[in-house]
Amino acid sequence: MAFVTANWNPLGENFYRKIELYEMGWNLKDGLRDCLIAAAPYGGPIALLREPQRRSPSTRPQLEIYSASGGTLASFPWKSGVVRQLGWTVCDDLLCIQEDGTVLVYDLFGSFKRHFSMGNEVGQSQVVEAKVFHSPYGTGVAIVTGASRFTLATNIDDLKLRRLPEVPGLQGVPSCWAVLMQDRQSKLLVASGADLFILDYGTCTAVSPPGLSPQATSIIHICVSFSYKYLALFTDSGHVWMGSTNLREKLCEVETKVRNPPKQMAWCRRPKSQQPSVVIMWDRYLLVVGVCKDTIPYHLEDDSVLIPELDSVRIINATNHELLQEVPAACEEIFKIASMAPGALLLEAHKEYEKESQKADEYLREIKEQNLLGEAVRQCVEAAGNEHEAETQKTLLRAASFGKCFLSNFPPEPFVSMCRDLRVLNAVRDYTVGIPLTHTQFKQMTVQVLTDRLVYRKLYPLAIEICRYLKTPEYQGVSRVLKHWACCKVEQKEEADEVIARTISLKLGDAAGISYSEIANKAYECGRTELAIKLLEFEPRSGEQVPLLLRMKRSQLALSKAIESGDTDLVYTVVTYLKNEMNRGDFFMTLRNQPVALSLYRQFCKHQEQDTLKDLFNQDDDHQELGNFYVKASYKEKRLEARMSSLQSAVDEYNKAKNEFAAKATEEEMRLLRFQRKLEEDKGECVQGFSLHDTLSTLLSLGFHKHAEQLYKDFRVPDKRYWWLKLTALADKADWEELEKFAKSKKSPIGYMPFVEECVKRNNKFEAKKYVSKVTPEQKVKAHLAVGDLEGAADAAIERRNEGEISTILSRCSPTTDRLLVQTRFSLLYERCCFPELPIDGARLTSASRVQERDELYCNHTNKPRVSSQRQRHFGIDWTERNRLFTLEEAMGPVKVECVVKEQNEIGEGPVWEEKDATLLYVDIYGPKISRWNSLTNQIESMHTEMYVGCVVPRRSGGYVIGEGTRFAAVDWEKRAITTIANVDTEKSNTRFNDGKVDPAGRFFAGTMAVEVRPAELERKQGSLYSLHPDHSVVTHFDQVDLSNGLDWSPDHRFFYYVDSLTYMVEAFDYDIHTGGLANRRMVYRLEKDEGIPDGMCIDAEGKIWLACYNGGRVVRIDPQTGTRLQTVKLPVAKITSCCFGGKDYTDLYVTSAYKGMDEESLAKQPQAGCIFKVTGLGVKGIPPYSFSG
Repeated sequence: MAFVTANWNPLGENFYRKIELYEMGWNLKDGLRDCLIAAAPYGGPIALLREPQRRSPSTRPQLEIYSASGGTLASFPWKSGVVRQLGWTVCDDLLCIQEDGTVLVYDLFGSFKRHFSMGNEVGQSQVVEAKVFHSPYGTGVAIVTGASRFTLATNIDDLKLRRLPEVPGLQGVPSCWAVLMQDRQSKLLVASGADLFILDYGTCTAVSPPGLSPQATSIIHICVSFSYKYLALFTDSGHVWMGSTNLREKLCEVETKVRNPPKQMAWCRRPKSQQPSVVIMWDRYLLVVGVCKDTIPYHLEDDSVLIPELDSVRIINATNHELLQEVPAACEEIFKIASMAPGALLLEAHKEYEKESQKADEYLREIKEQNLLGEAVRQCVEAAGNEHEAETQKTLLRAASFGKCFLSNFPPEPFVSMCRDLRVLNAVRDYTVGIPLTHTQFKQMTVQVLTDRLVYRKLYPLAIEICRYLKTPEYQGVSRVLKHWACCKVEQKEEADEVIARTISLKLGDAAGISYSEIANKAYECGRTELAIKLLEFEPRSGEQVPLLLRMKRSQLALSKAIESGDTDLVYTVVTYLKNEMNRGDFFMTLRNQPVALSLYRQFCKHQEQDTLKDLFNQDDDHQELGNFYVKASYKEKRLEARMSSLQSAVDEYNKAKNEFAAKATEEEMRLLRFQRKLEEDKGECVQGFSLHDTLSTLLSLGFHKHAEQLYKDFRVPDKRYWWLKLTALADKADWEELEKFAKSKKSPIGYMPFVEECVKRNNKFEAKKYVSKVTPEQKVKAHLAVGDLEGAADAAIERRNEGEISTILSRCSPTTDRLLVQTRFSLLYERCCFPELPIDGARLTSASRVQERDELYCNHTNKPRVSSQRQRHFGIDWTERNRLFTLEEAMGPVKVECVVKEQNEIGEGPVWEEKDATLLYVDIYGPKISRWNSLTNQIESMHTEMYVGCVVPRRSGGYVIGEGTRFAAVDWEKRAITTIANVDTEKSNTRFNDGKVDPAGRFFAGTMAVEVRPAELERKQGSLYSLHPDHSVVTHFDQVDLSNGLDWSPDHRFFYYVDSLTYMVEAFDYDIHTGGLANRRMVYRLEKDEGIPDGMCIDAEGKIWLACYNGGRVVRIDPQTGTRLQTVKLPVAKITSCCFGGKDYTDLYVTSAYKGMDEESLAKQPQAGCIFKVTGLGVKGIPPYSFSG
């Protein structure tokens, strides 16, 4: 620890350090001189080709592949052409680019995989220089030929060669060039002398770097950063120009005082660093040049190679592998001499603690006085991740753990995660593995990619241990490793098929995510067909076996497996394959042995190959299906004779099949066709091919009643069907006189209600009334209502003594005249039944006198009915019945709607009554603001919020809690201050809170939704329902919500009611008051079309739901136990948003509304849109709201 800063060198305000990673295990006697070398990024393998220009057959160049620690992975003599460049793909495949333009691809162990060409024209002029680069699209290759032409392939896995334009004035090879990424396109930056050109797919553009030194006459080296954001140019004057790759911004220009062309240049930049630098290497001399214009020189002992990385530069020579990087900020803060950073003080405190010194307490007190202990722990954890020495890591982590002991709310995840990461990193950095990743690189490449790298190197045990240690899901981790192991196992020729199959089965077992068919496919590709078949026996999914079985020419087995899978598409695939492979007779015999396949093939033939289907039926002597075939074929015939012939063939086949019904039906079809032909000849009306039903309808609509009667009798059409057809035809023609004659011709078999309905449907209530008297008593009320006769309907309802029909009639009445008239009639009719002593001429009695006489007769001084029980029984009405009838009448008293808050809100929402101050609390979502209306003074107080505010609730400890944006926040009303309690939907950027409410236990429930494009138009399934508990923890109850809205609890706290608006439903859950848990989701009410969109809600003391209907202009009362609508209160505006009970004894209903999304015309019609209304006279009470207890 004392020598941590010994290898630090200052560069401006930052420090750089050179760390030894490995002493190389290879044996290179001549060093790296005369070697072509390429190392993969992220600590990848190293490829080395000795003396690449050697062409003698007796002494060929040697291609060697090593790990980053120098461990040999592969070595073989190079027997192909002259190699110009080596490079690595993103999946650790080696690319060898030859001078003839051929690119050979090898795996990590030197096995040849494939090859491709960079174009035929390259072979003539040959490749002079090539570069391998990585982009978001994959691994790319760029070359320049002796003819000064550039060719580019952005992704070698989807090879598309692009020949780039010529560079003006370029003769021979350019002085230097590099690959850029601009606007998500791969481009080339080419230097010709002092001129720079950018080549893309269609153009060559001259560019000029801003502020380039005028002393420069030629650009001799170009270097692009790892992220393609920065560019460095080295000129013949010894200057280094650094700037952005778009050549619009200059960072700096530094004079190196060295004019010789460098061997290599590489950017060395830590992510988020403000001072990137460029590393320049000449023969055994290294110079680090920063944007601060300072430099750091290093003298090298041997020929070296620079490997650019995401956050550093690796330096490889014959004996050592080193890492050059900017010292990370956390390490600098802790280890810098005389540092007083929190992390440095915590490290010292821990050292003193281990010495049992009192100074530990002094250091800790100093950190805690500055309230920086959490920052100190964070610095130590971060610094541990950036150190390569295990002892230094342990020291820093112990210090962090020591500091955590004095923090009560420090999250453990960063510390635990770093410990896990370092254990993995130290394992892969080990000399025997040789993958020297930094923590930054590890986080960038992900665990899955690291696992793949270990698998490619066949380090299966280590890969499995890492997956299990990091608790990677099995199908992403262990199963992938085992599958790769199995695929390599089947390539081992020395072991028998049975042994390999058994070994793989024992090893893999039932591991999740492993398909034995993929392993079998690999075995088949290796020429081991029998092994492939044995492996397929372990595949539990039959559908996965079929494609490979077909490839292996095991057709019969493939068909059996396809049928087992139950996948019809798969069966069709196999059947089609068999049809093409076999002769017709063998094919049919094969299908006969597989009934499922035969049935599916028949279905296919019905739609695609009719002739084949006929052959199948003939071969099976299936007369029934042949008859069906001829019937279907007849419909395709245009000529009547041909159609009759097909039908006659069908009759013959049905007779052979002894299907008398089908034969007779077909004969009747032929008879109908003959009738239709005769009708066409006599009347000129074409009804050829019509069904019996359509023929009758056509005849009736044309007025050919005699022909219709004849058809009706000849074909024995049921009376009810014929009457319906004739009724509909006469009504369509508006032939009311003929319809009346038809109704009187004989007793209707379909009754007379259809006559009423058909007349009403065609807006002729006058004709409809003619048939009302003929309908059955059960349909009388319905018939009277259909023609608009409310009095007649009332008479019929009273006569039947049906309370349900009475309620229906009342619901159909207008609020004033009709209702008064019908209720008066109910009273008169009731009195006629119960009080024959009263005069029955109601017209001569005033309402007051009738009520007085009724009451005198109705009750004596003991409040008992004077009507005898015998008379009550005679008329079917008793005392309870009378009470129920008049209670219904009295309950229909006046309901008053009054606009009380005239200040309009864009979207008024979330009303809550505060009983203590007689105020109404509510929000304007898009205001965005919280408001309080004082019902005593009619004054409004408001407080604006930063983001959209969806709901507000009282807080037991004072103030309020709101759902604002995607956070729960506390509101101090007096100080007008808002502080965050908890955040939700952190991974989403387009959601906000909507409605919310507090449960009986003091938990705050609120839901989210996507931000609306227009009212009720938004991205679906983005919302969730959350609850904020008193300890400020947040529970997610469910997601996939469209528009979270109204919510409330039943008075007994057993049920939770909820609205997701775009489902047009009110839903219920079983509710656990102790835990806040929801279960057994179900629908209790679905809104009708005219009711609008369900929005906010509240519960009355009787447990009934009051639901605001957005765009419906109403609030409806719903019984959640029966799912029925009990009452509707209409308001003078359409966009009703929410409601709550308030006022004295909670008998008033307050209703909020909105005007957002309304045009000028709509606002002119609804000037009170956005106001708040008070509804009185409902006859029910509400429940006081609950307060958040946190």
